[in-house]
Amino acid sequence: MHPYNDTLSIAQKFKLLREERGITQNQIAELLSTNQGKISRIEQGKEEYADFDVKTLKEFYEIADMPLEEDERKVFKGRLYIWRDLIRNREIEKAEEMQNKFKNVVNLASFDFDLPTLYRLFEALLYIAKNDIFTASDILGNLRPAIDKMTPEHKYYFDFHMGSLYAFGNLFEEALVYYRKALVTKKAHKDVVPDSEEKIYYNLAVCYTELEELSRATEFLNKIPRANLDGKTTIDALGIDIMVATNYYKIKLYEEAEELLNDCLVRARIAENQLFIGLILQHLGIMHRYLENWEKAIEYFNQALDVFDENTDYYYWALYRKLRCMIGMRRFPEVEDELRKINSSKKIIDRYPEFWEASKRIMHLHKNVTNYNKNSAEYLKNTAIPFFIKNSTRFEALDCYKLVLRQEEKIGTKDRVIETSKAIYELLEGMM
Repeated sequence: MHPYNDTLSIAQKFKLLREERGITQNQIAELLSTNQGKISRIEQGKEEYADFDVKTLKEFYEIADMPLEEDERKVFKGRLYIWRDLIRNREIEKAEEMQNKFKNVVNLASFDFDLPTLYRLFEALLYIAKNDIFTASDILGNLRPAIDKMTPEHKYYFDFHMGSLYAFGNLFEEALVYYRKALVTKKAHKDVVPDSEEKIYYNLAVCYTELEELSRATEFLNKIPRANLDGKTTIDALGIDIMVATNYYKIKLYEEAEELLNDCLVRARIAENQLFIGLILQHLGIMHRYLENWEKAIEYFNQALDVFDENTDYYYWALYRKLRCMIGMRRFPEVEDELRKINSSKKIIDRYPEFWEASKRIMHLHKNVTNYNKNSAEYLKNTAIPFFIKNSTRFEALDCYKLVLRQEEKIGTKDRVIETSKAIYELLEGMM
């Protein structure tokens, strides 16, 4: 790939395409019903291609609708940004229709690094929006070797989308690294990165909310001017309100949280945004689980499970949380039935075995509240808790720690009790 060079003539661009594909001047001459000498003179800048020759060559190189002139490039780039906005608004069908008109831009890579790279970056965004994380990862991975050639605009989107990939996988610490890099690029190159800082603030707030670092989440939420969102039904405005409601219930403002979440649910249904509908239902379930309103929590988790695709992390988290509520209600036979179904599905059991093993161990500890269960307590401490912390779900880790502490208090091991109590305190500190 080469950086875009606006001094190249049309003939020079066609020459690069020809040489890249190992095509001879004689073959081009035959295509255009002329002789090799004329093609040579054109490529040396002594003559020009006729308009009908340009059209024939563009079709031959599969770039019929692609820009070669600078004015064409500006129009095309503007259309790429329209495409990006369709993807962000999750108008996936329209975005896929536009994609078919853009994908041959990669054939310009011989002489134009800018547009093919921008296309690939927005293509990765499309696959993230479609929950096809593997394809998005491949696209970004293939772009990584060229990162030194990238413009600030490219680097911004590369880092932003890498952050989104990690956030999708619940790796919020890693996501923060990339979102911060994107923010630095945006602040340093405001004029050439056509995106708002509010978008990054929002994503940073999401990560800190998921990490349950509420003060940091609030810091970035406060950087987003509410005046820009009032009266709007945009996805961004809805996402911010969901996040505010999440922070409400985590600081025990339950009535405010429920009122705002229910309002968000109405808006998400009007917008027909299935992802947000599922997320809101899951948050309502989590809030009622905090309150130990087990039946209500299970009702919301069941609704979320009906919305989420079975192959997504969202689905697995909702299922685990539902099982945890059933254990809280001591519905052990039903939990055992659910775990048997899960064990029979290799696809589910292989994805996150820690979920289901943790469910089984937690159930053992709830079943035998008077006896010390060393194996289950050690599994939670050594495997489940690190898993939950790694996946940025500190509430689940805290839940397990409390069970372990209760077990250790039974056997009167002072050092272990102190160690676990300290770990709980540090976890709580990190959630403030």
